[in-house]
Amino acid sequence: MERYNARNRLSVPHSGLDGEPEVLWTVEFDSPGDILPPVVYEDTAYVSESRGAYTAIDLEDSGIVWEYESDGWVTPAVSETAVFVSGDGIEALNHKNADVLWTTDHDDSVETLRIYDDIVYAGIGNHVVAIDSKGDEQLEFETAATIQSLAIDEKYIYVRAQPNEDKNDFIIAGYDRKSGKRRWDHEISHAEQWSDDRLTKTFPVIDKNVYTVTNDAIISIDSDNGNRQKVTELDQSSWTRPAIYDNTAYLERGAMAYDLETGEPPNEWDPEVSSDTPLVVADGTGYTIDSAGVTDPHKLIAVDPKSGEMIWEKRASEQLGFHIPIVLNEMIVIMQDSVQDSHKLVGYG
Repeated sequence: MERYNARNRLSVPHSGLDGEPEVLWTVEFDSPGDILPPVVYEDTAYVSESRGAYTAIDLEDSGIVWEYESDGWVTPAVSETAVFVSGDGIEALNHKNADVLWTTDHDDSVETLRIYDDIVYAGIGNHVVAIDSKGDEQLEFETAATIQSLAIDEKYIYVRAQPNEDKNDFIIAGYDRKSGKRRWDHEISHAEQWSDDRLTKTFPVIDKNVYTVTNDAIISIDSDNGNRQKVTELDQSSWTRPAIYDNTAYLERGAMAYDLETGEPPNEWDPEVSSDTPLVVADGTGYTIDSAGVTDPHKLIAVDPKSGEMIWEKRASEQLGFHIPIVLNEMIVIMQDSVQDSHKLVGYG
């Protein structure tokens, strides 16, 4: 599943693009509400709309494979078994035709989904629920507040929860993956970005450390003992979560980069452009979005992740809001928003 794995990575094991891209295809959505960037599994992109609609799109020819409507809205999670969405609790859909395989019948809506070791983990209200591929519950436990996002690794379940939806105060906690026992928790404050909330609500778990941002710092949390350390202080608050690659934390707002050991920018780091999204790194190349000013169209750009030097840029044909790029083998997929409640999924290659 590409977009996020269970540990919320943004560096991906794909080739990316070998040069400046061309638009391969465009799929338009006339949705009256918001739409989330897709999840990609094999040759299909799965898109979620705020009105409860899910669409599967063939990446080869941009054809609609199926459409499905439910009562819930969440970024799907996809495994070899099924496509998992929010609706009547967690709903498992057939890849090919969206037939419902099973549902969990939870009353509360699903806030977030992850898959690890063939188990589906869901944040439902203030509970974490683990479901196997047949729809049977394996674990359930209560958290301190309404869950925003999850991360999973071999030993732990990590939860970001929000006690008060009107305040930018959050709790990040670690729980034992087998028992659900809480091991540690920390309170953080961080202003969220409204345009793509998964840029702030998610957090990467890299080499047994949780990385996230507060209003004035990048912090790391040891997954075993919960020890919290400040990686570096920030001169200005970052709108987004960090992306971690090659012992470096990358943020938007001027394409900031910090060495995880020293807390300082790398010696070679001298970026040519600013960015609106964290860096997605594939095969040694970083991809991000450059706002290019107030009235000019956004640009998809490729940069050297060591120096920040720009390799190429591709300007959009019109002024649109961009979500984070989904980088695949010889393809990049991006969701774009306009101000008229229309959305475009664009394939570059």
